[in-house]
Amino acid sequence: MNILFVCSGNISRSYLAEMLVKNEIEKLKEDRISVASAGLYAYPGSPPDRKMIEYLSKKGITAKNHQARQITKQDADWADLILVMEKEHRNVLKELWPGIGDKVKRLGRFISEDQKTDDIIDPFGRSPYHYRLAQSQITLAIKNLLKSIISSKTES
Repeated sequence: MNILFVCSGNISRSYLAEMLVKNEIEKLKEDRISVASAGLYAYPGSPPDRKMIEYLSKKGITAKNHQARQITKQDADWADLILVMEKEHRNVLKELWPGIGDKVKRLGRFISEDQKTDDIIDPFGRSPYHYRLAQSQITLAIKNLLKSIISSKTES
């Protein structure tokens, strides 16, 4: 399964989601999942948000080299599942490439078991509260996403 995380700039939310999933699939030795991230409005080559690097470091995850990149049609075609952070991201992707609609979902739907979909707000340049909120939402959503994927793969 190929998973693509998409946010606005590919330096905070989608970067964090990608790093968390990569860490988990390495720990689980799960070779059936590939992951990448991109931004709708990214400045290619931009480094990741240092507050997200600090968060990863506190979790014992070494931040890999990362440079922001703009999403391409090839990325969208590669992905089996495209997880966006906001409803607006989904709308933009569906406008760009109408044929990908079914595989675009908001990551926020994995935050709670009732699958009530929430946007994960962009913390970049905002208060520590906004960072903690986004980090906790993304961490919880990733945990539930992987649980869902791995349990469905063992059932098949």
